[in-house]
Order: sequence, then C-alpha cells, then structure tokens
Amino acid sequence: MTHPYLIRRERCPACGAAEAKTLFACGMTESPIREHLVALYEPQGMIELQYLEGGDFRLMECGSCGVLYHQDVPGDVLMERLYEHWIDPERALAQHQLHVTMDTRMMFIREIVLALEVVAKKGPRLRAFDFGMGWGDWCLMARAFGCEVSGTERSPSRVANARANGIEVVAWEEIPSRRFDLINCDQVLEHVVDPLETLRYVAASLEPGGLLKVSVPDGKDLPRRLARGDWMAPEGSSDSLLSVTPLQHINCFQHDSLVAMAGRAGLRVAEIPLSAQVAATVDRFTPTHLLNGLTRPFGRKLLTRDTYLFLERAP
Repeated sequence: MTHPYLIRRERCPACGAAEAKTLFACGMTESPIREHLVALYEPQGMIELQYLEGGDFRLMECGSCGVLYHQDVPGDVLMERLYEHWIDPERALAQHQLHVTMDTRMMFIREIVLALEVVAKKGPRLRAFDFGMGWGDWCLMARAFGCEVSGTERSPSRVANARANGIEVVAWEEIPSRRFDLINCDQVLEHVVDPLETLRYVAASLEPGGLLKVSVPDGKDLPRRLARGDWMAPEGSSDSLLSVTPLQHINCFQHDSLVAMAGRAGLRVAEIPLSAQVAATVDRFTPTHLLNGLTRPFGRKLLTRDTYLFLERAP
C-alpha cells in the first residue's frame, strides 16, 4: 500500500542489493516509536502525527554490505514539514548557537589546517565546499583561514543564514560544474535517501589531489542497543538509539560499510601523513588539551576504525 508522505526503498541505498533482513518493525504512531518521536520533536517545535498515520518504521540490514537503513523514508512534503516546521528554525538556531562549543570550533580548525597541509595547492587559494552546511560554522572557519568558501543546504532558513553571513550558496544542479580542493560532508549521508548516488555526485566535483571529509554516526554498537530496545534513552547515553531515529537518521554505517560505499563512488581512504596530523593538532594550551592534541594523531592513525574519514579520488 502506498503511503502519501513516505516512500519505500526496495534496495539497499549503499550498494543496491535487494537481500535484507528486518531488525526492528513498528507502526510510526504505535508504541514505542510514537513516544520516541513525540519526545524528540515537541521540544524542538511540534509534531504532526497525522502525516505518519498508517506508516511503518522498518529498520533493515543489507545482506550484502551490512548497512542499516529504513525501508520507508520521508518524501518531499514530509521532509519540508519536518525540517521547516516540526523543527522550528528560530529555536533550532538558538539551540545551535548555545551548543557550538570551543571544542567544536577547534575540531573545525584541525580539519582545515590538516587539509591545508595535505592538499598540494598552487596558485589561487584553496576552494572549500561544505555539502550540507547547516548554519555555516565550518564555512566561516574555513574563510578565516583564507579559503574560498561555498556550501549547499536544502533548508531555506539555513540558506538565508548563510547568505546573510556572506557565504556563497551553490545550487544542487551547479555542483558537477564546480571544482573544489576540500569538501566537507559532515553528518549528512545518514539523512539522504540515496547516499551512494549523493556521494558519487558530490565526489565528481573534487579536484585531483583534493580531500573529501565524511563523518556519520558510527553504528558499531547498534546490535546491543537494539537488543536493549530503550527508545527513550537520552541522546549521548550508552543506550541511545538516536543514530537510527525514524524520519531523520535513515542510513546507518560502520567503518567497513562506509569505506565500501566510498569505493563504489570512486573514492578511497586518503593516507594522511603523520607529519600533517601533528601539524593540525592546534589546541588550547591547558595540560589536558595539549596532551589530547599531541596524542590524537597517533590514536586516529593507528587505533581507530570509525566513521570519520578523509577520502580522495581513486585512480
């Protein structure tokens, strides 16, 4: 049965395989998903459950690549209601400004300094592009380091905010005709209906020798969390299921599945020289932050297999 506001994905959005198993299923307006959604959206603005009546939340696991994905996802009408009405733009901006910490800004600085160290850029200054720029913080930081910045964003309120801050907004259809030395794709691919095609589309604008940074929530602990089944666990807690929350986080990756999808999009994990990682350990000079800054490159290079990746075009 066709739902007026949800669209069905019959195949894995990361590899195209049809074989999948159901990990969790529940009506959108039935317990515990109803309570989860009300608790999530009412504090942000509102929720209109009538858009979800008769809809199902079904969490699938691809039998080929292992990606978790929602079978039924919001169509354009529900997407617009969700991001521009359920999530009140003014309240969202106020909350965002409240929660953008110094540590967040330091993370942006490290990424940009690392890119400046690695990307062999001659002539004009580095061209940086934020795909899914939100409120534009990353673009503003990149501009402070001398980059030519631009970004794209589907939310009209966020686009207006970017333009008010002097950030060039690139339309979706313009992306293939542009060339960028650094692309930031942070907390985006978990939200889009077709993450493989989206990544492939954006990667076509990456200059040879450039870097594309991808970061998504890591689903490595999800089997345990799903077994526990606490849909009311708060964000950031050990049992939180926010990484697969209905309507928003519609794709969930682990390291291997994200790397494999990047490969299908013509990308590979970039080998970042340790010297560049050390150069990018800009931090506040308290003993704790200094120690973290000095040890971070070794941990990321040698120990982690997470879902924070720097990618480059494959030969």
